[in-house]
Amino acid sequence: MQSSTSALTERVRDLVRQRRVDPRTDAASVRLAARDAIAEHEARSLTGAVATLDDPEVVIGQIVADVSGFGPLQSLLDDETVEEIWINEPSRVFVARHGRHELTPLTHQPRLLLTAKATFGPL
Repeated sequence: MQSSTSALTERVRDLVRQRRVDPRTDAASVRLAARDAIAEHEARSLTGAVATLDDPEVVIGQIVADVSGFGPLQSLLDDETVEEIWINEPSRVFVARHGRHELTPLTHQPRLLLTAKATFGPL
């Protein structure tokens, strides 16, 4: 599913550019573009050209986070219980909740390293 998600993300980026949407300020329009791309994908899946998505809503959320937010970090940034985030390396991301640190499930995700580099510069 990762390769189809990557292709869908690129399709959404294309739609965002075509529609002249600013993804940093208009996440709702990015979500609409993601829904359109998923609908196209699911229509093609009926012909057997591509596999169906297990959970289109999850994929839409990932795409919106990648295009409009901070990729895999977005869910942590949106979580009001998270006080701090530490990226020690791409496979070790910690958060602080209620004064205690915990290792997150964000491990071994190449998207995490790309997001961190794009956001914060060279690591």
